This record gives sequence, C-alpha cells and structure tokens, in this order.
Amino acid sequence: MPLFCIKNMNKHDFKNIIEPVINRNDCLLWGIEILRGKKKNTLRVFIDSYHNNVDINDCEKISKDLNYEPQIDMNLGEDYVLEVSTPGIDRKFFEITQLKDYVGHELDIKTKSIHEGRRKFIGKLIDCDDSKIFIVKSDNYEEISFKFSDIDLCRLKPDYNNLLKEYSYGE
Repeated sequence: MPLFCIKNMNKHDFKNIIEPVINRNDCLLWGIEILRGKKKNTLRVFIDSYHNNVDINDCEKISKDLNYEPQIDMNLGEDYVLEVSTPGIDRKFFEITQLKDYVGHELDIKTKSIHEGRRKFIGKLIDCDDSKIFIVKSDNYEEISFKFSDIDLCRLKPDYNNLLKEYSYGE
C-alpha cells in the first residue's frame, strides 16, 4: 500500500486494524482516540469485556500485540505513544449503541455548538435510539434530546457516594 494512503487513515481504518487484536484477547474495543502532538502522536485504545473484568494484564497483552501492527507504525510514525486502558468508571461514550446499557445513569455532555444557550449539560439518560439521546437535566428536571452526532463529549458521571457505600468494607 502506498505511503500516501496510509497517512490518510481515519479512525475507522484504525478500528479495522485494532479490533481483531483486541478480540483475539477476549476483550472488546470500547473506543479509540488519536492525538496529534507537536513531538509525538498518541494512540489511545480503550478496551472492555462483556464477560470478565479487564485488568492490567489484558491491557499489557493488547499493547504488546498492537506494537507488532506495521500499519499503525506507518501512519503514526515509529515514535508515538500507545496507551491501552479500560474506559474507567467515568467512561467516555464513542458510539450511541454504547449508551443503551446506561439508561438511568447520569451523563456529562458537551455539545459541538451552543444548544439552548449553552454547551455543557448534566442529566440522567432516559432513552436513546439510533441517532438521539434523551436526558432529564439535573438542574431543572427538564427533558431534552440531542443528536449523538451533535455531541462533542459524552461521559458517564458516576455517583461516587453510592460507589463508596457499595464497596465499603467498614460497615
């Protein structure tokens, strides 16, 4: 493949390279971020699992396997940073289909442009379909909807108090 074709790879192209590596390790691809830096590019790969908890060993195995993918090196250069991790408890949502399991949870949303006089919203996810999400805003309990394509960042907003109570051993 000519070099000019590889230099123009998009996230979908990276996904086609990365996802089979992750699947071979009994994990699933949650999302990809590509950060173009002044000195080094960074490729962030987020992994999860349907069945087991993902741990540091899974991240390490996948990171090592991805280091042997020449198409990644050819696009990002040989001197790039590869980060493989779980999405975490404040996970970012990369696709609308990921939200279906989080109905009833609070989200932190930042839109690409001003929506109802602002760009940042916090609310409980009440529904989602193939293109829109529906939340009840935390500040005034008003229902609002967004096209997922109009959202710049959508993140789970964990309830740390409940998490502490749930995992507290001192009771």
